[in-house]
Formats: sequence, C-alpha cells, structure tokens
Amino acid sequence: MNKKLYIHPLIKKPLILFMAVIIIAIALVAASDRYIKHAYEGRQSENRAMRLWKNKIDGSRESNKIIDQYESDYRALVSNNIVGEENRLNWLETIQEAANAKGLFSVKYNVSSQRLVEDKQGRHSAQGLEIYRSMMTLDMEMAHEGDLFSMLNTLHEKAQGLFTVDKCVIENTGNKIKNSTERIQAYCDLSWYSFKSAEKRSQQ
Repeated sequence: MNKKLYIHPLIKKPLILFMAVIIIAIALVAASDRYIKHAYEGRQSENRAMRLWKNKIDGSRESNKIIDQYESDYRALVSNNIVGEENRLNWLETIQEAANAKGLFSVKYNVSSQRLVEDKQGRHSAQGLEIYRSMMTLDMEMAHEGDLFSMLNTLHEKAQGLFTVDKCVIENTGNKIKNSTERIQAYCDLSWYSFKSAEKRSQQ
C-alpha cells in the first residue's frame, strides 16, 4: 500500500525554496567550474602565445647581434683591404718604413699583376666569392736573420691585406760589415689575397 508523503503546509514553501536554492547553487557551481576551466585554458593559451612571442623577440635580438657582429667584421675586412680592392701603395710604404726603421742595407721588391685564383672545387663560387692573388718578391740584404722576421711581422701588423709567405731562401752574400759579420741575403715569395663578390663582378 503506497502512502503519499505528507508535508505540513508550514514547511512546504520553505522546503520548495530550499530545494530551489540547492538547484541554483549546483548550477552556479557547475557554471563556475566551467568558467574557471575556460579561464585557465585561456590563460594557458595566452601564456603559450607570450612564450612564442618572447622566443621570437629573443631570436630577433640574437639575430640582430649576429648581424651586427658580422657587419662589424665585414667592415673591418673592407677597411683592411682584405675584401675589395688591394692597396699596393700601403704594402710598399710599409716595406720601406720597416727597412728604414731597421736600417736594412738593401730592400728590393716587385708585385705582379693581380690574378683570379682558380676555383677547382667550386668552393669559392658556392660562397659567392672570388679570390684574387698578387705575387710579391722581396730581395733583402741584412745583418742577421732577425731582420727578416722583423720585416714579416711589420707587414703582418701594419700592411693592409692578407698575405702568406710561400717561400724564403737565406744565404750569405760574402760581403762584410764593420764588425766583420757577413751580410746575408733573403729572397722571399709572398702571396697577397683579396676577396670580391662574384655576383658584383657578373653585374658589371
């Protein structure tokens, strides 16, 4: 036998109101949970976006530093006549300056015409560069071998350009100076290098 639940009229309205409050509270909790979850996801998305932009900005700054560094290095190479046109006058003036400073007995020099270095393996063209070389011969009469090293060091420190010492031969001349020390003669072959843009030459 089913019995109906009897609710006293005095508590019926408060009970309905209480149930309504419970339902509203549950709805609010559910809505709050969805809002918090949505806000959290939005904040995570914003954080990811911020990190992405931060990485882009940091990468851009690093790229600018690299560009500045390479630009500075490139300008130094240009100002030192390693990139661009060679400066023969500077080489000869430096040789004469070193000879006068060391009191060398005789210094003769000759520079051949500049020639393009053969790119057998295609490494130069792959970098967009062409390498040129000018051959220099030095014929120096000196008191001792140290004068030769002093000359080469002076060229390395003061002459504008990039050079290599291909060969040096030292021999006694048979001539003697006041202290009876025999003079020595040095014959050296040097290669002076300069770099130019292959694209720039092709456009000329």
